[in-house]
Amino acid sequence: GYHPGRAPPVPPASHPHGGGRPAPLLRQALSRDRGQTGSNQWAVSGRVAAGGHPLLANDPHLALDAPSTFYPVHLQGGQTDAVGSGFAGTPGVIVGNNRFISWGATVNPMDVTDTYAEQLRPDPSSPSGLATVNQGRREPVIPIPETFRQNNPGSGGPDNLTVVPPGGAIPAATLIVPRRNNGPIIQLDQAAGTALSVQYTGFSATRELDTFLIWDDARNLADFRRGLELFDVGGQNWAYADVEGNIAYFTSAELPLREDLQAGTVNGLPPYFIRNGTGGNEWLPVSNPQPGQAIPYEILPYEEMPQIVNPPAGFFVNANNDPAGVTLDNDPMNQTRPGGGIYYLNNGYAGIRGGRITALLRAELAGDGTVSFADMQRIQADTALVDAQFFVPHLVRALARGALDSDPTLRGLARDRAVAEAVGRLALWNRRTPTGIPEGYDASDPDGRRLPPTRLEQLNSVAATIYAVWRSQVIKGAIDARLAPFGVPVPDGERSLTALKHLLETFGQTRGVGASGIDFFAVDGVADAADRRDVTLLRAVQAALAKLSGPDFQAAFGGSTDQDDYRWGRLHRVTLDHPLGGPFNIPPAFGAFPPPLADLPGIPTDGGFETV
Repeated sequence: GYHPGRAPPVPPASHPHGGGRPAPLLRQALSRDRGQTGSNQWAVSGRVAAGGHPLLANDPHLALDAPSTFYPVHLQGGQTDAVGSGFAGTPGVIVGNNRFISWGATVNPMDVTDTYAEQLRPDPSSPSGLATVNQGRREPVIPIPETFRQNNPGSGGPDNLTVVPPGGAIPAATLIVPRRNNGPIIQLDQAAGTALSVQYTGFSATRELDTFLIWDDARNLADFRRGLELFDVGGQNWAYADVEGNIAYFTSAELPLREDLQAGTVNGLPPYFIRNGTGGNEWLPVSNPQPGQAIPYEILPYEEMPQIVNPPAGFFVNANNDPAGVTLDNDPMNQTRPGGGIYYLNNGYAGIRGGRITALLRAELAGDGTVSFADMQRIQADTALVDAQFFVPHLVRALARGALDSDPTLRGLARDRAVAEAVGRLALWNRRTPTGIPEGYDASDPDGRRLPPTRLEQLNSVAATIYAVWRSQVIKGAIDARLAPFGVPVPDGERSLTALKHLLETFGQTRGVGASGIDFFAVDGVADAADRRDVTLLRAVQAALAKLSGPDFQAAFGGSTDQDDYRWGRLHRVTLDHPLGGPFNIPPAFGAFPPPLADLPGIPTDGGFETV
């Protein structure tokens, strides 16, 4: 029922012999809808915590895979006594606490990667025979030889490795553009004299492991800040609390400054598109090195990185959301640095979870003025769909208007009994997402002991299913279908929802026409703009019900048109996927965890798109 993940065109792999080659392994990495990953963190000060001491919550949930990414660690030795979670093969506790401080992490997607369109020229003096053109001068492209080996398990002998000769999809070398922080060429058309190269801060040597070794032994905020300087790549938001009563939020990683943005302009396309590689928008060479800096480029100074220590509100939140508000007006390039230049962090962020956590914390503080440990647990287990709070009233109004409207298309939709029933269910829904089945694992089950669902949980479960599938259908009809004639990439799920929300909020002024001039609520044969809007919303309900009773959901719902059969737990299921698949997946974990549902794979769980 989720809006399907939609990957942009995949750049071909590097190939020194000319001609692009597809790189299937990049497809998942480049997909802009990556399932239900996302992390949350927040802290409350001792001033508002029920026990008088700071509380810190963190769930850095990456993909739900097997083997796990994080592992429990208690590390003791010498002065070290730290407990938390770590990565296999990585020394130290990565997120956790010692006897003095605690810390957690969420991803901060700062833009530290640029893709450049390069102009290539033959150059006999270059080791690769090719050069890029920058500011009218040729610069050698460097080949890095590659050797690929394969195991031959069918040979009967163990570890029978043989070299795979280059040719076809197997490159003999990766081509490197030195000025791009030794970035690789990921697409090459030698005949046309063009290439795409990637520049990334992580192509330099960096020292993130030192950060955690310092933090594992840290005694106070000063120690934590010292470790923060060495976290060079992999933008993170850090939550901090200590026994002295401090709470703090920091962002980390080295953010390169682009020459055009620092001059207050955008040369060609902004950094989140493909940039012109012939000059004018380079990363500035380092001239004002920051403490502990690793990369050889000018970076955003530490004092300009989003951060706060002991916030006056008594709490802070980050759930991969915009930490400085630079994208709230949908323009990430119109903020300025204190000394001049564009203050640019990234072109977009998640926001729904951060907003929900903030609202829940404010509600707790508006009650008895405190936040307890149990409150923190309850917020962490919240399964409400925040977007439904906005969209469901629009559906209810569309149905009410349609019942009295003169337009036959809208009136026909509003008088469709199945559509009316579905919207009625949504109107009574509390926006939570229980599984609604006895086999399901719900946050409301005490300590994981599954209880039979109540009738209210069953009804809310059905509404969650209908809403989730409606959401995918309305995005398909109002966003994807309207962009399709123009051949442009479609935005990901959250940005599509944001766009649809904006169209509805501004409907009185825009009548559904975006800044692009596209009418996103266009409906043939319907004259009035408000009618077209409501037809679009209700047609998506009709399409969702057709999906639920059709072949796409046959395995879950057996073609049933009885809406009471559409329990969320039969649709929303988790399988912890193992690279080897089959019995290695959980379930079945070689029989140790049989699938709870005999006829469907996975573990039925509550929750949904961007729930906490």
